[in-house]
Amino acid sequence: MKIVYVITQATWGGAQAHLYSLIKYQAAIGNNITLVCGSSGRLSEQIKKEFHSVEVISISSLVRRISPINDLKAVHALRGLLRNIRPDIVHLHSSKAGMVGRLAAAGLSMKVIFTVHGWGFTPGVGTKRQILMKYIEKILQPLATYYICVSKFDYDLGVKNRVITAKHPGFVIHNGVSELSFPVKKRESFVLSMAARFDVPKRQDVVIRALSYIPDDVPIVCNFLGDGPLVQECKSLAQSLHVGSKVKFYGVVDNVQKYYSQSDAAILISDYEALPISLVEALAQSLPIVASNVGGINELIDRNGFLVKNDPQEISEKLLLLYKSNQIDEIKNNSYEMYQRHYTESEMLEETQDCYLRCLA
Repeated sequence: MKIVYVITQATWGGAQAHLYSLIKYQAAIGNNITLVCGSSGRLSEQIKKEFHSVEVISISSLVRRISPINDLKAVHALRGLLRNIRPDIVHLHSSKAGMVGRLAAAGLSMKVIFTVHGWGFTPGVGTKRQILMKYIEKILQPLATYYICVSKFDYDLGVKNRVITAKHPGFVIHNGVSELSFPVKKRESFVLSMAARFDVPKRQDVVIRALSYIPDDVPIVCNFLGDGPLVQECKSLAQSLHVGSKVKFYGVVDNVQKYYSQSDAAILISDYEALPISLVEALAQSLPIVASNVGGINELIDRNGFLVKNDPQEISEKLLLLYKSNQIDEIKNNSYEMYQRHYTESEMLEETQDCYLRCLA
């Protein structure tokens, strides 16, 4: 089987971690794999280093922002590649790659799968963007063979907006991760960890404000894992609110689960989401979760944490409840059981392979 994977940015985040798992599995079972990306980064470099059979091709005009000239160049370049490679399946990841890829493959004899890591019209984005992205998705709908949604929330949103239909069906395949084991070190503080890029739609600033409501004699601290354009603003906010001793900024880390293993809970505050792989990793480490009630996050919470509004005071109250809970072991067990039931990497890979075979049948 020949598969071309396309993603806009080959840096690192939830979509890139998801795609890395797919490429690793497909390369291992002997399929012919090509990765096409816009900007290079950790994903593309890691693929080049670890999987010599996988060809990595960069298209410089494939950029995240809507840019008519660059977008037309990207469609032309990708169409040329697809004509040359002639894959059985082109599998698209990220909104922009989903647009460019469907246009590039139009009329060519290959199946087109688009994995939705959050619709461009998801609640929480601006109204103008929602209207534009709905319009674009309706136009591009006939060019997709199948949609894969990483959350039930996104599947329902696609059906509601008539993007996913009987003629252009969709499937829910949750993000999955492999469980990693690390020695646990003794700690005196109650440690939270938030693994997320410092950029829209993530709200590390709200977490920092929530920590300012925590009494000084309560040893709750937060590790921020990630980098991005808003990191300096958040560091300044922590100092101005006098919570500098309650936060640590680790920058980009190689292994989120390693830091989770030394934490007491995971937190993710965001304006919109699909189904964050960072929280799936938290489940794999048996962590309670405090997270924004947006997108598909509620699919990850069932007696194992709290869904919250992006309100600092409410968040601080939930953190204190968690800190004082005498049922913390039960809460942790609930997280791990949810991981085992729905979010293992093996289940995600098997379901994706089934989708490929169904697509080609």
